[in-house]
Amino acid sequence: MMDIFLEAWVASIIEGKKVQWMMGKREPWQTGRELKLLFAGYNGTRNTGSDVRVERDAAADPRILGRRTATSA
Repeated sequence: MMDIFLEAWVASIIEGKKVQWMMGKREPWQTGRELKLLFAGYNGTRNTGSDVRVERDAAADPRILGRRTATSA
């Protein structure tokens, strides 16, 4: 039951931001400004290595995300 609530909550936030963007209430990203990303995934039973996949995805293309100087905690 909690999974359904969490999924609905995250979906509503994403859809709300989309509507804000469509209504012109959000500024487009520009070169040189900080880029905020959210990597979301399941970290539960039988999902060995999910934390490593996020690290790999974040380091996949340094031209997009920049060179990483430290690992995440």
